[in-house]
Formats: sequence, structure tokens, C-alpha cells
Amino acid sequence: MDLETATDAVAAVAVPLFAASSMVAVGLGHTVRQFLAPLRDLRLVTAGLVANFVGAPLVALAVVTLFDVPEGVRVGLMVLACAAGAPFVLKLSRLARTDMAVSSSLLAVMLLATIAYMPLVLPLLLPGVEVGAARIAVVLLLTMLLPLLAAVALRQLAPRAATALQAPAGRLSLVAMVVVLGNQLLADHRELAGLVGTGAIAAIVLSIVLNFSLGWLVGGRRGGRGPVLGISTSQRNMGAATVVVVANFGGTTAVPTVVLAGFLALVVLVPVARWLGGRGTGAATALPSA
Repeated sequence: MDLETATDAVAAVAVPLFAASSMVAVGLGHTVRQFLAPLRDLRLVTAGLVANFVGAPLVALAVVTLFDVPEGVRVGLMVLACAAGAPFVLKLSRLARTDMAVSSSLLAVMLLATIAYMPLVLPLLLPGVEVGAARIAVVLLLTMLLPLLAAVALRQLAPRAATALQAPAGRLSLVAMVVVLGNQLLADHRELAGLVGTGAIAAIVLSIVLNFSLGWLVGGRRGGRGPVLGISTSQRNMGAATVVVVANFGGTTAVPTVVLAGFLALVVLVPVARWLGGRGTGAATALPSA
């Protein structure tokens, strides 16, 4: 078995497993009531939607224009710009000592919005590029929405079982993410090396910084929501982005771009979250209970 065959086989399992296990880990921690609760805070929901689904795509459009990046990089960054609601946001929020109840509630809304938003808007953001809206919808339905709904149902019907399974599901998601990153770095090492000098790295880092700043600005100072929105907007949903680029743009530099962006987001945001936590930007609170 050659390297390409081996990495393709690993990706075929690890990519959907990463997306699905991430959704399960989130769903096991939320009842139906907790998913609906954020809708009562219209200011929070509006700020989150504006930052993630208006601001982030505009930032991506500006950055890819500024750096004149290759087509595959442009596609990868636009896919990421449409993918909000990353489960890793909760880990960053804990490090930053922000309000975990707000972070968790916002995550739930962004997840559901992403599943509806990507198939509709991504084709509009990539004119001239063949984008299968129906295929994107099917991929997100199978790897994200159904696992999320199943996990929420289990939480609703059997909360003790859901609580017992939540931590293992979170660990599985983390392991799957590491495997996806490592596997794609191995599979696409030549393509990644080819991105050096194209402006891709600068474009990704600038996108992360601008999205964080935009989220903080939109969130404002009230209730420590600036850091919450900053983290939510800058940490894009790599699980959703990966399954979409692998299914729709496999064999292009869009795939290594998403992988590289996921790695650089960790490099940038984990130290920032630790710094925020050290400054005491917000009191850490427990996730809402059932």
C-alpha cells in the first residue's frame, strides 16, 4: 500500500469521525431547552450571527483580494469563513476563563446556522467555481446534523448515560482532530510546501486576527462577551470545513489550506486564550445543567 492510498483510507474514516464525534460531544451536553434558551437573548444571537456569517466572509473576501492568493487557497478560506460553531471554542473559552454558559449557548446557535448557511451561501461566494450545494447539504446532514440531533435526544431521554458518554466523545473528537491534521499534513506535504511564498500563511493568520478583533468589537464589553465573540468568530469550524472541501474540492489546494488554517488557529488562539485567562477577562462558569 503506497502513501497516497494509506492516507486516503485514513481520511475516509477520520474526517467524518472528527465531524460526527464533535457534534456528539456538544449534543450530549445540551438538552432541547438549552439549545432554545439562547434565542431569548436576541442581542447575543444577533451579534454572533453578524460576526460569524457577515463579518467573517467579508474578512475572507478582503484578505484573499489583498494577498491575491491561488484559487485553491481562496476556496479553502471561503469555506472556512462559512463554517462557524467549532466545538473547540469551548476548550478555548475554558482557557480564557470566559462565561462558559454563554459560550456553550452561542456554539449551539452557530452550529445550527452553519448547517443551513453553507449550502446556500458558499456557491454565491465562489462564482466561477463548481460548488455542489446539494452535496454540501447531504454531507453536513450526515456528519453533523444527525449526530447532533441523536446526541441531544439521548441527553433529553437518558441524561445519566449522556453525561457518562460526553467526556469520551470529547476525547474521541480531539484524537480524531489530531489524526486528521497529521494525516493531511502527511498526505499534502508537497502541496503545503508549495503554499509557502503564495501569501497563504499571511492570509490565514490575518484572517484569524481580524476575525478575533471583529468578534470582540461586536460582542462589546457587556458581560464579558467581547472575548466570547472574539473566540467564536476566529476559531472556525474545521470539522464542517474539512468534510466540505474533501467532498467537493478533493485533490485541490483547498484541502491543505483548511488543514493549515486549523493548525495555525491552534498556534495563535491557544496562547491568546491562556493570556486572556491569566488576565481574568471573565469569570469561568459551569456549563448549564440539564
